[in-house]
Amino acid sequence: METKFNDFDTDLEYSLSESENEMFDNFYYRVFPALDNVEVVTDLERQMQGIDKILHFKNGKAVLIDEKKRRKDYGDIILEVWSNTETKKAGWIFKPMTDYIVYAIMPTAKCYLLPSLLLKIWIKKNWANLNQYQKVVAKNIGYTTTSYAVPTQKLLSDLKQIMTQNLC
Repeated sequence: METKFNDFDTDLEYSLSESENEMFDNFYYRVFPALDNVEVVTDLERQMQGIDKILHFKNGKAVLIDEKKRRKDYGDIILEVWSNTETKKAGWIFKPMTDYIVYAIMPTAKCYLLPSLLLKIWIKKNWANLNQYQKVVAKNIGYTTTSYAVPTQKLLSDLKQIMTQNLC
């Protein structure tokens, strides 16, 4: 069986698809009523930091977005812990740059607006037990990426628990 390798440039080209960009932008205008405009980030350095879009609001605020697209619905959300497993380069779950991960399941048009800070809290709380989830190893050209597939409803339920706390 031939090993298929992922390629960052090919994936970047897919992520910048114009028709899908329009779909994402319409989503942003729908969920953020005070949105003024959406800037597509094409700068490779910022792309490598996980910044795909910058949402500019009428009050001057800007929100950084990392878009993730799945080509198939597996009933989970993939959390990348190592973008380069061999060198232990941290995955997107640890990148400090974005405010939201917008995680879309393309065939179903389902989209999850995931606050990056809550995902970082979740990964810190669950780091020691990640092996309970399916490990996903992706071969890339020259390196390997390691992620964990967390069932969607489990992750969303856990994020809700993080958001809902007793004050005292």
